[in-house]
Amino acid sequence: MSDQFEEDVEDVYAAVSSGRRVREHGPFGIRIGDQSMQFVPKVVDDPVVTGIQILAVANARPANDFLVFQFLCDGALEVVRPDETVDLRSAGVEKFLVFRSDRSFRFFLDERAFDWGASLISGKTIKRLAGVPSEKTEVWLDAAGGHDRLIDDKEIVNLANAGTERFVTRTIRITIKVNSRDREVDHRVLAYWEVVKLAYPEAAPSDQIIYSIDYASGPRQNPNGSLVEGQSVNVKEGMKFYVTPTDKS
Repeated sequence: MSDQFEEDVEDVYAAVSSGRRVREHGPFGIRIGDQSMQFVPKVVDDPVVTGIQILAVANARPANDFLVFQFLCDGALEVVRPDETVDLRSAGVEKFLVFRSDRSFRFFLDERAFDWGASLISGKTIKRLAGVPSEKTEVWLDAAGGHDRLIDDKEIVNLANAGTERFVTRTIRITIKVNSRDREVDHRVLAYWEVVKLAYPEAAPSDQIIYSIDYASGPRQNPNGSLVEGQSVNVKEGMKFYVTPTDKS
């Protein structure tokens, strides 16, 4: 089945992904996935849909045997009750998951037991359940043999796998080098001015001075390169930054 919609159909996922405002009138193209994360395109006429309407277009019958999740652009999963409405024009709507669920799934989070009503859960949702600040906290899956695995916000974990999953949250502490000096940061994405101030704490936007930033030993998304004002960069342990002030005159 093609993942594309007809020209007159507003593709909600494409609009949200590009940061474009979803148009006011339909028809609207949405993507509905199952518990294996296989998504198919569906079309609805109204911008505001209920959980029961989503179940209907997904051919999920009887409705009482299924759960609907709203897949937000930040990676979180939110349950949509049958009588609950979702406005497709909202910037947070991305996709939907619909799957049969007749039991709960137990996992442990920071040594506390949770019973979740679906087999799938995202890293972002785990953070919400833990009540931790999302940007400064990471979720790790406590794997056998001490090989813990980092769970990204948008990663989906299948709780139906053998055994009971154990997750732990950890405050982010990353040591990087800025102009050869160790600096500790508490989040994995740094903006241009955050890097500049790690090198020159009193720095501020100016008509006289511009700061050049080069970096190396970064993560696979950006192993090396340069950073200009308005940009951000992913960081990892041991990453190196070189910040140089230059007089514009």
